[in-house]
Amino acid sequence: MLIFEVVNNRQVSRDAETGISRGCGFVTMRSLAEARTAINALDGFDLDGREMFVKLAAHVVASRRNPGGLSHTPPMKDHIFESRYKIYVGNLAWSVQPQHLREHFTKCGTVVSTRLLTDRKGGRSRVYGFLSFSSAEELEAALQLNNTEFHGRDIIVREAHVKSPDTLSQTLES
Repeated sequence: MLIFEVVNNRQVSRDAETGISRGCGFVTMRSLAEARTAINALDGFDLDGREMFVKLAAHVVASRRNPGGLSHTPPMKDHIFESRYKIYVGNLAWSVQPQHLREHFTKCGTVVSTRLLTDRKGGRSRVYGFLSFSSAEELEAALQLNNTEFHGRDIIVREAHVKSPDTLSQTLES
């Protein structure tokens, strides 16, 4: 199998003024296993005289947090990398934390990301969130948990429709 057949999304970091590549980017794969295969195949690969460094994004972001240990430098915002197999979960109890959602939905398969939304001003939970999975089968299994009890409430589970970058650019041009 070619590595490029399992790429869901790609984004090249570019200079805002010139549009020239900064020499780095992000690629979203269909699954963690496929991402690890790509890392093993491409990390250290010579591309036009430049050595590629290929890592999981979570490792890259974690290593960039508060660079140099400078106490006056604020940590960078955490990046959440989601797959296209994404669900919306609503009617959550106020006490629910992201790790509770992750634990509950791991019975459906590999949870790629968990995001629980909060109010910006008060930092309080908005009682809904999003989870993404590594496959369509796992997403279907998660949808079966609609109207089931979780932390004392009947949760709402629906498929979240994610717009592709092409769809977003077409929307912006209209």
